Amino acid sequence: MNLAEKKIKKPCASCPFRRVNDLGTDSPGGSEPDVYLGQARGPFWLPCHKDRNYADKNSDPAKVQQCAGAAIFRANCKAPYKLPDALLSLPEDHENVFSSEAEFYAHYSGASVEACKEMLDQGLLDTFLEIELRKQQVKSYE
Repeated sequence: MNLAEKKIKKPCASCPFRRVNDLGTDSPGGSEPDVYLGQARGPFWLPCHKDRNYADKNSDPAKVQQCAGAAIFRANCKAPYKLPDALLSLPEDHENVFSSEAEFYAHYSGASVEACKEMLDQGLLDTFLEIELRKQQVKSYE
């Protein structure tokens, strides 16, 4: 897969991984928080939804920049799995981007960070990842 050149270094104002953004809280960017958490853990190309060439889930990875917020979030959370080198990798930024899965989930669910820490163990986070991987597998058969 050819990916757009890696130019973006900071999350946009509408990035769901950004602590302060212009999104609502129920389904940031049109997806549930568990979708973002599953995709952030896995080998997914995550587009910047504000890229001028972004159309939808079927956007061309060669024309749409990768999400800087997702790359920073992966760094902040110390993504547990080796990700493909082609995916955007940026340094940690705990000031502008959520530092953990629990912070991210708490922000969008309205629950406390502590409650989210208890709920989001490695097993549940891996389940979110498995669900996203299965979605990709189903799409490849269509």
